[in-house]
Amino acid sequence: MNHSFNSILITATLYCILIQSNCIAQEFKSPYQIGWGKESIVVGAGFVNGILASSFDDTVSVVTPFEIQQLDRNSVNILDRFATYNYSPTTAKASDICLGTILVAPFTLLAADNIRRDWDKLTVMYVETMLWSAMLPSYTKGTVQRIRPFAYNTDAPLDKKLDAETRRSFFSGHTCLAFSSAVFLSTVYSHYYPDSDNSLYVWGGSLIVAGSVGAFRVGAGAHFPTDVLVGAAIGSVVGYAIPWLHEATSSTSGNTSFNITPLGASFRYQF
Repeated sequence: MNHSFNSILITATLYCILIQSNCIAQEFKSPYQIGWGKESIVVGAGFVNGILASSFDDTVSVVTPFEIQQLDRNSVNILDRFATYNYSPTTAKASDICLGTILVAPFTLLAADNIRRDWDKLTVMYVETMLWSAMLPSYTKGTVQRIRPFAYNTDAPLDKKLDAETRRSFFSGHTCLAFSSAVFLSTVYSHYYPDSDNSLYVWGGSLIVAGSVGAFRVGAGAHFPTDVLVGAAIGSVVGYAIPWLHEATSSTSGNTSFNITPLGASFRYQF
């Protein structure tokens, strides 16, 4: 659990860095734009993607005792084979704690005045990031149906192995979510403070926590290293792509946008 405590400590450090950034804030100019057209496409496609992914995931059936008996760790590639010796519910809980920490971490961005003014834009962007990173793993979980490494371990209880969840090893959803959140946090911070000396610490701290999630998933016997690597790669792409899609351009011609305020919502179209 020391690793979980360290992840929380890193998040607290990121919060302090963001408060410090507030002290050196310059004239505010938002680096992001949101608009009805763009958000309709991103969110709509995300929901369609979720429905399709769920349809694949729903086809996964329970593992049978015969299948467990036939498992041979020597058939697992050499890079992943060591994970078949792992099984630790405690380490699995540690991965959950680290995941929760990094999912909450982007909200520390609101400690800075400049970023807090864009809370509505960042909320929309973060929801889109979570929507896509949460759904994408279901495609391969439902089609590849890779057996989790703990199923090879005789120390793991049989009743835990005889479950449809045992077939959902590839790729790691925990890791995908963790890296999408970490990269989102770091990318947004870098966009608001491109000249900040703290960017390296924000990137490093958030990626350490996300990496801990992946390491714990392997240590728990829930995933193979390749599951984690693919999850980290896809999550990173999503975490970077959503802010990139919303970067403000120099021209605002023909831009439709909306903003949410405590007093309601406003709609604006700029020619």
